[in-house]
Amino acid sequence: MNLIKSNLFIILLALSFLGFLDSVYLTILHYKNAFPPCSITSGCEKVLTSAYSMLGPMPIALFGSIFYLAVIILCLFLITNYKKIYLNILYPLVFVGFIVSVILFGVQAFILRSFCQYCVISEIISFLIFGFTFLLWKKK
Repeated sequence: MNLIKSNLFIILLALSFLGFLDSVYLTILHYKNAFPPCSITSGCEKVLTSAYSMLGPMPIALFGSIFYLAVIILCLFLITNYKKIYLNILYPLVFVGFIVSVILFGVQAFILRSFCQYCVISEIISFLIFGFTFLLWKKK
């Protein structure tokens, strides 16, 4: 594996870790029935209590945590034991995460007309992960 790919995996790993922390924080607060302080935007509570914040009995943030954890694990595998099978899992996973982030951002912007800063941070991280994964894909 060349240096550029290795650096891209490290960037993906760091971004995924930050996304994981953000999603776990929101998941923990959900199960504690608490709300995070909203200092940048003024809609966290509205977004986090909306019908769109859950998928069945589970909060969307929990799915985000699982997504970011999967990307972390795949990046660790790719850094330590580069195999194409891991890339074949990473590419569609990141694409699905990107599409979900676009949809969730659209829900905040056009349906709820409120933004949760923690959700937006997660969506930005997902967009960045998609961008860096796209660069990785172009380098193959």
